Amino acid sequence: DQALPNVPALSEFVRRSNSGERLDGFCIELDDPSAREGSPEDLGECVRRLLSELSKHDPAGDAVMKKVPFVGSRGWRFRFGRADCFVTSFAPCYPNSSSRYAFGTGRAFVLLQPEASFARHNLPIDTATTQWENPRTVRDKARAAFKAAGRPYHIPETTHYPPAEHIVKPIVDDGTSVIRWWQGGTRVSAEEISAY
Repeated sequence: DQALPNVPALSEFVRRSNSGERLDGFCIELDDPSAREGSPEDLGECVRRLLSELSKHDPAGDAVMKKVPFVGSRGWRFRFGRADCFVTSFAPCYPNSSSRYAFGTGRAFVLLQPEASFARHNLPIDTATTQWENPRTVRDKARAAFKAAGRPYHIPETTHYPPAEHIVKPIVDDGTSVIRWWQGGTRVSAEEISAY
């Protein structure tokens, strides 16, 4: 298990970030053949195991992964050391048209970004709309840059969405399906999502 060896470094990273140091992300390689060679669902299982183990060893004792039904809700955030984190994953299973493309590394990664780092960079509040033709905010510019690079990603129609649904993306990220990695990597359609 690779979570446990990362706990001390992640704890130190979060401690320093929480104290105001300008640290933006903590990257963990998923050294597992199924993450490197498998599908997004396989990647999701590796992400679930990693985040569950990190959560189990959270120095603050929050253990946010213990309540599996809550993980898919709008109010859930991955939290470690009293820091809410924005979590993304990248892997070889994603083609170069995906925002989660691993750029030919042959490796899979999870990136934990403390939400405090977004505030330190004055990132504006989330919005469901994007000024595509004349991007003004950092968020608009990032979205437009991904789209211009041929790697657009689904932007939820509301800012009140379950963040867990965006940690592991399906190959086609158009909002029609979600990988419920916290439930063992099951994929559900948009119709099933709206039933929740």
